[in-house]
Amino acid sequence: MPRGQTRTESTIADLLVPLRQAFDGHFKNNPQADPYLILHDWSDDDPLRDVLLATFGGLPPIEETAEDYRGLMQLHLRAEVHKIVKDQPVSLPDIGRMSLATFNRTGLQQHYAVTSYWNHPGFYVGDATCFDDLVEFWNLRATDIPLVFYDPAHVGRLNYAKDQWLGRIPQMLNPASSKRVAIWSRDEQTPEALVIFGENLNICRVDPSLWNGLNVKAPIMFFGEGEVLASLDNSAEPPSISFSLPDSPMKDVGGFSTQQYVVSVDPGIGLFGNDNFTLHFPFLPELNEFYGRNAFIHWNKARAEPDALGVVVGGTTLHLSMRAIDNGQLFAAIFSAFGIRATPSAAGLVCSRLIRQMGGIDKCRVFRIGGVRDLIEQFSPDQSFTTSAAKQIIRAQNTDHPLSDYQDLYIEQRKVGAKLTNDAILAHLLRKEIFRPGLKLDCPNCQLDFWRSVDDVKAKAECEYCGHLFHIGPQLRDRDWAYRRSGLFGRNDNQEGSISVVLTLQQLANVLDHPPPLMGTAMSMEANGADIRRCETDFVFLSSRGRDHRLQLAIGECKTRKEITEDDVQNLLRVAKAFPTDRFDVFIVFAKLAEFSEEELQLISAANEEHMRRVIILTHRELEPWFIYERTAQQFEIDKIVVDFEGMANVTDEVFFESKEQKPEKGNEQADSH
Repeated sequence: MPRGQTRTESTIADLLVPLRQAFDGHFKNNPQADPYLILHDWSDDDPLRDVLLATFGGLPPIEETAEDYRGLMQLHLRAEVHKIVKDQPVSLPDIGRMSLATFNRTGLQQHYAVTSYWNHPGFYVGDATCFDDLVEFWNLRATDIPLVFYDPAHVGRLNYAKDQWLGRIPQMLNPASSKRVAIWSRDEQTPEALVIFGENLNICRVDPSLWNGLNVKAPIMFFGEGEVLASLDNSAEPPSISFSLPDSPMKDVGGFSTQQYVVSVDPGIGLFGNDNFTLHFPFLPELNEFYGRNAFIHWNKARAEPDALGVVVGGTTLHLSMRAIDNGQLFAAIFSAFGIRATPSAAGLVCSRLIRQMGGIDKCRVFRIGGVRDLIEQFSPDQSFTTSAAKQIIRAQNTDHPLSDYQDLYIEQRKVGAKLTNDAILAHLLRKEIFRPGLKLDCPNCQLDFWRSVDDVKAKAECEYCGHLFHIGPQLRDRDWAYRRSGLFGRNDNQEGSISVVLTLQQLANVLDHPPPLMGTAMSMEANGADIRRCETDFVFLSSRGRDHRLQLAIGECKTRKEITEDDVQNLLRVAKAFPTDRFDVFIVFAKLAEFSEEELQLISAANEEHMRRVIILTHRELEPWFIYERTAQQFEIDKIVVDFEGMANVTDEVFFESKEQKPEKGNEQADSH
């Protein structure tokens, strides 16, 4: 009851919605319209009373409801009342007419997000006095399976309804499937007992395994959908979107303002290009309060859904705003829900800053180029190099990663068909402020050389060693620019291994690009109920592309050339096992910009189990090309196209763990002998 009111009102969208729709669409301007709704009544001592209630539906007494629904249906829809007499045959409503149970789902349709593989129409054979049979029948009907209850003990009363239903089932069957009537039951039925339903029946045994998530599944039902144009506000963090609600049958018309319903918001591409915030929230009901507090104003108004976020709104709501959530905060909430305290680490903050500096994870493509990585590694932050030296290193001639291997890579816009050059690469690195230009000057007094940024160059320079002031003009005639690493690359910590992390995230995002994945940089982990050790993961990556909208989570250890240790493997394995297997598929990624040793592979293989491949291994061979297994497929008999983590784990098993022959090099194939 709303505050301040004495009259009881329903605050959840109920039968008033289809009642109003039926009246407006069928009866309001057509006084001669034929009624199509039948309200069934039966006596309290009818032995089939519970079956009748589950089949035809019923209404609570007026004293318990907010409205006289029966009176409203009889007045506005001219609903007819049909009395079911005890000991008399039961009949189904004629085609074109509906019972209250059918009317209650008017306007609803199944959402494609949940598909049930067992949806065979037919009969539920059971005992009308058995509570378990009644519950199973109710639950199966709730999954949108068309069923009629049949109790062999009441043949005389149920045979007519049985024959009616048998005549209607052929229209419900999928033409692509076998046209067989389904018989659902908890107990095994004898062939003699089933002969009344015809031949070639589809026997569906009802037991606990039926509800394991792989067979019968309750669908998501909705009234309709529509596309709207959202306004994106990027002026502050977090970004937010605002939009008008499309037409809804629950919008306030005729006094429905107190009733509430759920709007499912699918943000489409969301914040395209923004890797730090997200509008795509994982289907984790445990986070409903977190979503409500962070995406909306009200803590109790959000509902997690597959591929969407549900928002509870009232009938007067015309507009809605939704805030994006910081990826790090969202991952912290996800891990917290399963007993792990996760916080951004120093390495994670550096990597996140690097991604922002480059303009997003997709703008980090330049690091795929081996010569670029050589240039960054070869010179320390206090060393400078010339233009010609930089271009020569980027060209990487006489190495196993020459620039010619990357000439089709797009790091920024260029003419169609044009190849990537070392000049363009160096210019790109300067624009992204990975390096900054300056001059290397010789002090005429102490004879030592020092470096000055182009921003600090003046006509007269002061030697940083002896303080001597001298004119730099004479030194500019034959002086080349001298570059140094800048910003994050000016740190003497190899950017905390960020380059291998961003390349790994790039490849994972390329494989699982839709729906937009959720990714984050390094986080420190410690137990908060889960059985894990204090450790760190170099990245976290979440996608809902798994089967049946299971969540696929990847955690990883990324190195440049350092060795993977047993602690690295076992710590991440404990984290992986902290997540429930009924909803999560957790994978562990080990990535290096070098080859793995046999000792490393042996340690890593321990994370796999007999019936679970969770390990994914990536080397520079997989991290550099645009298609992750483009080069690998040239060496091994594998499919280079993968679309999910399972595919990557399978390729890893074939390439790194199975004793598999590599493809022979061209020109070295041996001829078959006959």
